[in-house]
Amino acid sequence: MVPRSRPRLGAFSLIEMLIVLVIISLLVGVALPSWRAYQDQAVLREAKWVLQRLDIAQRDFMLRHGRYATEIELPDLTTLSPIVDEAYRLQVDTAEQAFSLHLMTKVPLLPDLKLNHLGAWREQARAGTR
Repeated sequence: MVPRSRPRLGAFSLIEMLIVLVIISLLVGVALPSWRAYQDQAVLREAKWVLQRLDIAQRDFMLRHGRYATEIELPDLTTLSPIVDEAYRLQVDTAEQAFSLHLMTKVPLLPDLKLNHLGAWREQARAGTR
């Protein structure tokens, strides 16, 4: 008499499950760095937008009060963009007829941003991060 083989119940074998896990981990390993770079670019774009808004607020303050605003007198980063507030810290340098808005990064991979009263932008990567 020929022994009967047991019918397969439709479950996956351990090897098949391991192969699926390896494929998924490879896909995540490839996708994660590009996703992170895209996220950093979005934060950088929003930070530049925030600097433009602060530049407009500075000029408006100058027209109303005859001097440039300090950090306390400008809108808070949290109200302009909570995302930028998490990644940057604002520093304002003022003089008689000049100002400089400086977003200093809290995140090592993002650059520092600076905008002055002449509209000149400066983007500076942190030393040793790129």
